[in-house]
Amino acid sequence: MQIIKSFMLSVVWGLIPWYLPPHPSALLQETYDNIPGQNKISFLLHAIRDASAAEEVRQMAAVLLRRLLSSSFEEIYPGLTLEMQTAVKTELQLALEVIVTLSETAAAMLRKHTALVAQSVPQMLAMMVDLEDDEEWAMADELEDDDFDSNAVAGESALDRIACGLGGKIILPIIKQHIMQMLQNSDWKYRHAGLMALSAIGEGCHQQMEAILQEIVSYVLLFCSDFHPRVRYAACNAIGQMATDFAPTFQKKFHDKVIAALLQTMEDQNFPRVQAHAAAALINFTEDCPKSILIPYLDNLLQHLHVIMVGKLNELIQKGNKLVLEQVVTSIASVADTAEEKFVPYYDLFMPPLKHIVENAMQKELRLLRGKTIECISLIGLAVGKEKVGFS
Repeated sequence: MQIIKSFMLSVVWGLIPWYLPPHPSALLQETYDNIPGQNKISFLLHAIRDASAAEEVRQMAAVLLRRLLSSSFEEIYPGLTLEMQTAVKTELQLALEVIVTLSETAAAMLRKHTALVAQSVPQMLAMMVDLEDDEEWAMADELEDDDFDSNAVAGESALDRIACGLGGKIILPIIKQHIMQMLQNSDWKYRHAGLMALSAIGEGCHQQMEAILQEIVSYVLLFCSDFHPRVRYAACNAIGQMATDFAPTFQKKFHDKVIAALLQTMEDQNFPRVQAHAAAALINFTEDCPKSILIPYLDNLLQHLHVIMVGKLNELIQKGNKLVLEQVVTSIASVADTAEEKFVPYYDLFMPPLKHIVENAMQKELRLLRGKTIECISLIGLAVGKEKVGFS
């Protein structure tokens, strides 16, 4: 083991450029290669967990372990003790990245080890439950950087990738029962994670989920009325993702229930991020919605969007809040793009407030809103035609 440590330290500190000819590095490399894989894993796991070790050593141990498992998985893994197999899998960020990478680059091999996959999926779900109980989150007007660099996001990304890599025949039977249990949990974090997991696996498990889509949609819609705002947010996320992954079947089968649920959630004035995400889900729904499906809802839909837009425009003027308004403007653009000439009766209703935004949203922090509004005006113009635009 001292030889391995010496080799690692040499590499870390650059004392031995092991990719060049010098004899000491070649000897250490050869010695390292000849050490049994089980011994390497045991030491590397210990090094990763050793809080007293230099950070560079722990990082190099993680790199070596990842390379070892990626290159010699079938040779080494079956010979590990149960304790060591468990130890490998509990190094969450590292071990899950190994498994996910194998699902993408060696899927056929990994399908032979479904027990490992079955043990890895709950670890991904456990990461997705790692959320802060922040009461201010749902009322924030800005998306924090932490939202994109957290254990929850890492777990969700891993789940998405492994579902795409291995497919629904492997992943859906493994994950379905876990998700159902999470959605019934009294802790909002588990319900949130269960809904986000459904969002994550839709692409990879498309064929298998489509067969039970009625059951899934009916269940997800219930959470649009959940008492916790972040669960409602996650329900909107699942709806929006399914609207993309299963279009246009999703729109054709569930238009009545989905539009009603999203409009109701968009009335959530106390929690701007929930309101904005409901509008974002509506964008996904209308983008791939057949025109014939959308037209019967047009009047009710646009009246709701107009009321919310005017209210949020006043809020922008008074408080500077913009997040919901950005999404509502994009929702209007998406509806107009799908409705085409059927949008003509609503042109005069929407154009004045949209022009007001373009003319007055000149501050740096409002650039995104102004850009979305210009895009919205352009799409409305294309929808209604030059005759209507010319007489305005």
